[in-house]
Amino acid sequence: MIGVAAAMLVFVYLLMTKTVYGMKARASIQVPQMAQAIGIESSRTNMLTFSVGCGLAGFAGAVLLPIVPATPSMGFAFVIKAFLTVVVAGPVTLTGSALTAIGLGGGASVTAIFMTSVVGDVFFFVITALLLWLYPMGISAKWRRKL
Repeated sequence: MIGVAAAMLVFVYLLMTKTVYGMKARASIQVPQMAQAIGIESSRTNMLTFSVGCGLAGFAGAVLLPIVPATPSMGFAFVIKAFLTVVVAGPVTLTGSALTAIGLGGGASVTAIFMTSVVGDVFFFVITALLLWLYPMGISAKWRRKL
């Protein structure tokens, strides 16, 4: 699963930084009025970006299927941690989210190995609260390069 997640991270990074679609998507997300002014159909690009996101969510569900039983609420256990990871990451979502996921998820997993899974979850939420207190705009708020 870690290898598949790393491969998808590289895929999304390359998609958003090295393709014309990625350039249009970033422009439409950051300054939609300017993107429309230079001829980018922001509504169409946003729809395609939403579709890519839905496809990634479906792919994530397929990757989780061998571990978590297929039920309507199979992703609920991961939604809160995923949301908090993105919030802690801040505005540079791809790079910040990757680093935050490695830090928070890795720390919680290591803590759970040596203690219990409950202590691992407590570690995750305490470190999340601490990081949000120290960096209210996210850890990547002051980074200059976006992606």
